[in-house]
Amino acid sequence: SAYEKIAAIITEGKGVGGEIDYKGVALNRGYVSDEDTSIYNPGLTLLTESEKERLVSAVIDARKTGLANTKGGGWNDNNQVAYDFLKEKLDPLHMTELRGYLSILPIYGAVWYLVALGVQQNAREGFPFAYLLGVAGVFGPAIVLILLGP
Repeated sequence: SAYEKIAAIITEGKGVGGEIDYKGVALNRGYVSDEDTSIYNPGLTLLTESEKERLVSAVIDARKTGLANTKGGGWNDNNQVAYDFLKEKLDPLHMTELRGYLSILPIYGAVWYLVALGVQQNAREGFPFAYLLGVAGVFGPAIVLILLGP
């Protein structure tokens, strides 16, 4: 039921601070996020970034609680489908999973770059391997974090 209400907010904009119709958006309050998602998910234009983050956190917490609760039904296929739908719509770029990694990425990437540059300058024959290792070192953790999920 809660997932269905959130899905209605995302896909139709129901019950969120204003109305969407052919005349435009009439808000009752607040800042409208500047993401261009109104074509596919009109409800997302009425949610602020903090509201989206709270919804993502609540959905993830509900999943963790459901998975931990083996008594009373726990987590079923319907819950998983609803979770996947909401998570995809609210966090399509997996920023929840990548937040920590992206905060260290500039320094981490610079270290890999300097290592590859050092190999290129001092041991040219090993540069193709160092380059591929650097690419895997920079992008590998992001891929693993996305695959492991929140």
